This record gives sequence, structure tokens and C-alpha cells, in this order.
Amino acid sequence: MINIHVNSKNISEKKYTLEILLGEFLGLQFNFINDLDDNTYQIELPNGNVLMLKDYFWSETKGELDYLNKRNLPNEIKFLNSQFCFEQNLPVLYGKPEIKIENGKISCEVDLIAGAFLFLSRWEEYVSEDLDEHGRFRYKNSLACKFNLVHRPVVDEYTEFLWNMLKYLNPELERKERYYTPIITHDIDSPLRLMNLRMLRNSFFRNLLKRKNFMNAFRDIPVYLLNKINPKFDLGYSYDILMNASEAIGVKSNFFFINSPRTKYDPGYDNSSKIMQEIFNKIKFRGHIIGIHASYYSTENPDIWKNEYLELCEKTDTKIKNGRHHYLRFRVPYTWQIWEDNDLETDHTLGFAEMEGFRCGTSFSYSVFNFLTRKKLKLKESPLIFMEVSVTEYQKLDMPDQFRQKLENIVNIVKKYNGQFVFLYHNSFFDTRFLTLDRYYDWIEIIKP
Repeated sequence: MINIHVNSKNISEKKYTLEILLGEFLGLQFNFINDLDDNTYQIELPNGNVLMLKDYFWSETKGELDYLNKRNLPNEIKFLNSQFCFEQNLPVLYGKPEIKIENGKISCEVDLIAGAFLFLSRWEEYVSEDLDEHGRFRYKNSLACKFNLVHRPVVDEYTEFLWNMLKYLNPELERKERYYTPIITHDIDSPLRLMNLRMLRNSFFRNLLKRKNFMNAFRDIPVYLLNKINPKFDLGYSYDILMNASEAIGVKSNFFFINSPRTKYDPGYDNSSKIMQEIFNKIKFRGHIIGIHASYYSTENPDIWKNEYLELCEKTDTKIKNGRHHYLRFRVPYTWQIWEDNDLETDHTLGFAEMEGFRCGTSFSYSVFNFLTRKKLKLKESPLIFMEVSVTEYQKLDMPDQFRQKLENIVNIVKKYNGQFVFLYHNSFFDTRFLTLDRYYDWIEIIKP
């Protein structure tokens, strides 16, 4: 058994982070012992060898929640090159890029625990005051942007670095096997692309004025009229296509539905309607997954969230266990706590709207931590890594080759760590110059296990 000795300062945060890195990610069992006076983590291995990790971050804080301040975010980072690094130039957010190997002992000056906790807990977002017009944490204000780390799963790198040191000290150790897993999700912002006259108008002028695509603009009118006879004429009615593509690579699609009245930002479609009941039954019959796409105004309102959730469970005749927030609106740790209080299992919200990559520093699903109550939750975050509109709308890239290259690059990173690739593609986005059915199948081939 591995024994980890620590001091009592911020012991809840330390224990949580070690449970994620050693327990959930590596599958190792350990005892956590509060008996030290110095600022170290002393990891004693079954064969008697020892890994010493330095505690730089928590040793400087005064109270349990004193660290929740912008002054405690790193202003600069250094990099470490070592035989134990999975990648060259391991980012060092806290501590020093120094490591010393002695007989049966490694002393590491990188504060891995504080760095991993920063990414996993997202406390960086809690102390941010500059939010966008939707109340979202801005990518441009993130450490991932500042230090050009968004395409590096830093926590996964830390996990591999930690494992390599442990394995060096105790070669008999065995870790949990992991396999690359694609998780394909679809936010149903609108069950059809042209559901009403407002959507017809918006699509018409978007094609006419923004995309200069006159054919698509005028094609919308007969499609809208045909929808009144049979909604399957609408490109947004792509449920069979999306399920076919997922089944072709051996996975299930996750369809996240909104269940709220119409607002400025919520479409307000009727989940009791005949067409919606047909869609729900189709998804369930084929064994795919129905989840919640929590509405714009539910992010910090537990009553709104709970009412929407219970109604959606009833209307879909499903015990919903996962989902994502509309507009990727999220406020840590409050939104996590709402999901926890309603017994949800997994949230898929935490990716940057503006950029593909690793907002939480990891490609693994992990149990989250409410840093205000200082408790580990049962809820897991399975971070969003790639959303199609990040590329097409936020980054304004409309070349298929660029899209494909970005997708391929990020998938290869996730595969390197045997992580989970959470992909978001909206059901109603097959109407641009290159978001076509053929290309969607090509992209799914890139994503496949």
C-alpha cells in the first residue's frame, strides 16, 4: 500500500487532488496520513522508496479559503525537462523546475498538487471579474490562453510525470488501463433548423447577407413550407444521420434537449408535441442517450434548473443522468452543486466557446470539487474538447481543410493519453458551405476509436 504523509494545511484540497491523480486517473490505492510539520508531500511506496513533492502553494496561504484570490494565480511559468516527463518542457505553474534523484528517493520541486488543483477545480474562474456578455469566463483571460496551454492537457501531463517517478522508484507498481474513448454529443438548440418564421427569417438573411449564398437563402422558403407537411425535409431533422454515424464507429450519440419557456436565448420548443415525442422514441429505440441542455437562465438558479430537469425526465420518460448548459454558461462551483443536488452523474459543459482544447487541463472524466464547501462531489465533469462552432463562428474559419486539421490535431493529443474526446456537433448545422453530411462522416472517422 502507498502511504502519503502531509501536513494539515488545506488537507481537503490536497486529498481531493491526490484522489483524482492517483486514484481516479492511475487506479492506485493509498493511505492519506496527516502527520507532517514541514511543507512536503511524502509518498512512501510499498518497497520503502520515497517520492518527496514540495508544497509551495498551500504553505503560503493563511486561511482555508485565502487562496481564492487573483493574486495567487501564477504570473509566469517555467518549464522542466526530465527523464520522467511525458512531454518535453513540463509546465511548472507553482514551485521550481528542479528534480533530484538519490538512492531510493526522488525530491521534486514542482508543486504538482497545486497546479493540478488549479485546473481541475477551476477556481481561476471564480476569481475572474471580466466575464463576457453571457456571463461566461473568457478564454482570453484564462491561464490556458496566457501561457499558450489550451492544447496541452497539463493535468494529464502531471499524471504521467507523477506515474513515471513512482514507477522508477517501485517498478512492480501497476496502473489502471485506459483506452481512448470518443464521446459524441449533440446540443438540440432547435429540433429543426427552420422551426418557425423567426428562424426562417434569420436563416434567410444570414445566407443572403453574411454568407452571400443566394441559393441557400431562397431554398429555405420551400423547405420551410414542406416542413409543415413533413418535418423530415428539414436538415435539422438529422437524428437518424447522427445516430448512423455514431453506430458506424461503435459509440452512442448523446442528445441534449432544452426544456424551458421561450426567452431571448432559449428557443422554447414544446417537448410534449408529437414531433418531439417521435424524436425521443426514435433515440431510445436505437439505444442512444437523452440528456438535458439546461437553459440559459438556469445556470445559477436551482429552482429553474430542477423544474426543467424533472419535466424533461417526465416528457422523455427517461431518468436523465448527463447533459450540458446552453451557451456553455457555467459558474463554478454553483452550477456543479446544482447538478450534484439533483443526482446527475456527468456534466459536459466545460470547454471554451472560443477555442478547442483543454479548459480543465485534462481529457479524463473526473469527480469535481466544491471549493466553497471544500467537499468532493459525486458528480463528474467530462470536459468538452471540440465544438464545431468554436471553429466556424468564433474563429471564423470556413475552410474544410482547416477544420479537419484542427480536429485531427486535438484528437491525436487525446489519443496519446488514452483520454476521452468529447465532441459537440449541433443537429441543425448542416447548412453552411462545408458543414455537410459527407464531411461529417469524414470527421467521425477521425474521431473513431
